[in-house]
Amino acid sequence: MNGNELLELMERRWSTLCELLEIGNRQIAAIESERMSELMRLLSEKQMPLNRLAEIAASIRQAADDDPANRQWDSEETRVRCRQRQDECEQLHLQLLAIEAECETSLIESRDFIQQRLDRVDAGQQAANSYAHALATPTQGGQLDLSSD
Repeated sequence: MNGNELLELMERRWSTLCELLEIGNRQIAAIESERMSELMRLLSEKQMPLNRLAEIAASIRQAADDDPANRQWDSEETRVRCRQRQDECEQLHLQLLAIEAECETSLIESRDFIQQRLDRVDAGQQAANSYAHALATPTQGGQLDLSSD
């Protein structure tokens, strides 16, 4: 693979990572606002760029198998630009991983909070049912004669 083709791959990778980063930021906002239907839509929207990123990564792996000493570059600027894009892609990838970790943490905290609320509601319902059952159950035993002789 020549240098121009490799630079084109890096540009496509950079563009795709930027798209995923933008979706990730919207994903965080949806989670924080508890808009789960929007979150599901965003997760679905991420699939195409993720597939594209996997295809680009496969092509880059093929290029990595080439001997870099034999790679032809149009100019030194093209080679430097490709290296810069690669470095930028690595930084974007790290940001994307951080966003995914933040989303996971937020969703776990939200799930745990909802579970606590459900547990409290369930405990309250059980107490109310027990109280209602106690009121509805007639007392058993004999009658007490309170008349005086």
